[in-house]
Amino acid sequence: MKTLALTLVATLLGASAMAQYKLEYKSSGSMPLHYKAHTTIETTQTAMGQTSTFSMSSDQSISMTSAKSDADLVFSMIVDSSENLMIMPNGDTNRTPSPMVGKMKETRIHRDGEEVYTRWLDTAFANTDAAKMKQAGDFFFKLPAGTVNSGATWHEDKTDTAEVGGQGKIYINTGTAYKLIGEEKADGISCARIEFTGKVSMNGAANIQGMDMAITGKGTITGYALFDYGAGKVVNVSGSSDQDLTMASSGDNPMTIPMTQKADYQLTLVK
Repeated sequence: MKTLALTLVATLLGASAMAQYKLEYKSSGSMPLHYKAHTTIETTQTAMGQTSTFSMSSDQSISMTSAKSDADLVFSMIVDSSENLMIMPNGDTNRTPSPMVGKMKETRIHRDGEEVYTRWLDTAFANTDAAKMKQAGDFFFKLPAGTVNSGATWHEDKTDTAEVGGQGKIYINTGTAYKLIGEEKADGISCARIEFTGKVSMNGAANIQGMDMAITGKGTITGYALFDYGAGKVVNVSGSSDQDLTMASSGDNPMTIPMTQKADYQLTLVK
C-alpha cells in the first residue's frame, strides 16, 4: 500500500511538472512566417431619427521575419495582399485594395510581448493617413513572467492612439485579463491555449464632414489565442468586441449620434 501511495504521488508530481509552461516570444530567424488575417466590423448608427447599418470586411496576407536584438526581438512584417469590402446601407458594395500592400512595418518587443515601438520602414508611406491606422494584425499580446502552470492569470493595461482622417485623435484604453487554460493541439503542434476578456474605453475628437465631433465610447472584448510555446510564436488569435459609441457636435446646431459596433477578428498562421 505504501508503495502504491508513493507511486501515485510521483505520478501526480510528474503531471504537475508537465503542466508548467515558459511562455515567451522567440526569433524565427530568416525563415518567414505567413499569416492570414480576417476582420469584420458591423456598425449601426442613428442620426436625425434614421437608423442605418453598414459593414466592412478586410482580408490580409502578411509575411513576417524576426531577429534578436539584445534582450528584445525585432519583427519585420510586410503586407503581401490586403483588400477591404464595404457594404453600405443601400446595399451597394465597394471593394478596394489597401495602400499598405508591399509596405514593411518593424515592431520591437520584449520577450513577454510588451511593445517597445512600431514604425513603417517606407518613410513616404509612414506620413500618410493610412499608415496611422491600426492594422496589419494583432500578433503580440502580453505573456506572463517566469514559468507558470495551467490556470495562471495575468493582466495588461494598454493605451493606443488612433488617427481619424488626419483631423483628430481617439485615445483607446484597454484592460485585458488573460488565463492559461492548458494545452491544445493545432496541426499537430502542442500549443498553450490562452483565453482573454477585457474592457475598452475611448475618448477623443475629430472633424468629420466639416463638423467638430467629440467621440466617447466603451465596450468589451473576448477571445482566445493558441501560442506555440516551443517555437515562441502565435498560431491563432480569435476575438470579438462589442462597443457603444457616441459622436456629439456643439455649436448652433448640436447633434448626437449614438452608434453600436460589433467586430470579429481572426489571425491564423498558415505556414
